[in-house]
Amino acid sequence: MKPKKKIINKIKGIFLTTWGGKRIPYSIGSRMIKYFCGTTYARQNYFKKKIRFFNTFLVESGIGEVNDEVLNEMLKKSFIKPWRLAAFSYLSDKKLDRYVQISNLKVFEESYKKGKGVILLNSHFGQAEMSISLFSRIGYHNLYTILGTSGAKKAKFTRLNPNINTNTLVFDSFSSADLFKVLMEAKHILNDGGIIHLLGDGYHGKSGITLPFIGKLRSFRMSYAELALSTEADIIPIFIYAQKNDHIQVDLYPSLDKGNEEMSKEERIRSIVKQYVDLLSNKWMESPQLINPGHIEAYLNHVDK
Repeated sequence: MKPKKKIINKIKGIFLTTWGGKRIPYSIGSRMIKYFCGTTYARQNYFKKKIRFFNTFLVESGIGEVNDEVLNEMLKKSFIKPWRLAAFSYLSDKKLDRYVQISNLKVFEESYKKGKGVILLNSHFGQAEMSISLFSRIGYHNLYTILGTSGAKKAKFTRLNPNINTNTLVFDSFSSADLFKVLMEAKHILNDGGIIHLLGDGYHGKSGITLPFIGKLRSFRMSYAELALSTEADIIPIFIYAQKNDHIQVDLYPSLDKGNEEMSKEERIRSIVKQYVDLLSNKWMESPQLINPGHIEAYLNHVDK
């Protein structure tokens, strides 16, 4: 390993320790990451493969070329991401107010006050995992995040501030039966007026709806739509991402339209899922630099057209 790369990886390792998440201030760490990602060495050497991979995606998806600013944002947002999530969870209340901007919080509050539960529909886009610590900080302690065992063991979850109430419903990533049990638990939580936080673009489970997505056909799971129809819970799409100044933007959208009793259950589920897929597709096209690299890879490996 070349000396410079070895030094960078050593510093990266410090960021990714429990100490790093707790002790490296969010503002200072963010500036350090921004500086490094903008260096010639980072662009031409350290991230050479990642940039080539990203450019391949831009061509195949039809998004086309992007400017250097977008490329820098992609590197900055994905580099040492678990540290950013951990450091965010340790922000003081004062700094949380300074760094976080929530759009349409009233939309969420109105749905929550109905008492029929809320499904927060997230995705592998931006800093989605910040939802886990954020909502508890703003007073919603009955939020439960559905996670597979493989995801729950990752540093981006295990190194969050332990003093923050983070409820999870964990299922065996390779067991559809286990996922079903967790969804039944989720249904009880929603019936009690709680909040279920899950990903709408995950690959867990066997059943799904195939829809066009960025020039390809992709299967999307429909568990959140089924949960909503069986509990009358509202489905609120949410996107969280770091802005250019590293402040955090939280975008909450109006509840997805669940249709009416004149429609069959299958028609309603398909309509709900399509609304979400259309929204996610627009996000991918508008801000490709915020897409989870793992989902870019899944897109590239998917041959259905």
